[in-house]
Amino acid sequence: MDNLESNLYRENIRLAPLKLRVGAYLIDRLIIILVISSLFTDYQKKQLEEAYSTITQIYSSQYTDIRLDSNTDNSQILGKLRSSVNKSLIILLYYQLLCIGLEIIYGFLMLYFYGATLGQIVLNIKVVNIYDFDKPSLHQCMGRSIGKCLLGTTLYISFAIGFIDKWKRTLHDKLAKTIVIAK
Repeated sequence: MDNLESNLYRENIRLAPLKLRVGAYLIDRLIIILVISSLFTDYQKKQLEEAYSTITQIYSSQYTDIRLDSNTDNSQILGKLRSSVNKSLIILLYYQLLCIGLEIIYGFLMLYFYGATLGQIVLNIKVVNIYDFDKPSLHQCMGRSIGKCLLGTTLYISFAIGFIDKWKRTLHDKLAKTIVIAK
């Protein structure tokens, strides 16, 4: 890492401040949400809302006291409940996987073609590889996008490391051997 420090100093390159990186992430999240919501039809939105509502109702306090009556067939009640929950979970999982896929594709394509996402472009920061401070390679772009989505967006583990790292590198930056710099 001493080599990285001397190279950054020699090339007069400034690291991107964390507040700009957080801002770029929020802009990108907004863009992704707008794109995803525009892709869904009204039927799909209704289906998603119903699935979420079903799961919420079943696990909320109003349904914790399901009364099973000895006069009715409880297996039918539980079967319908199980079927409803399974259908809802499958719908939610499908849409979650779709969102993750779109986020990975967005991050990969923007990084590969422009060296930055739209949020990073707006805030004048970019991602470069740590070896020659050039645009990341195809492999680095894909690894960083997948790592950012799986370790960052879903678990936020990746981002926490950026606050304690000397170079402000997140876990997905370290895995892809990239660094975020100010333009």
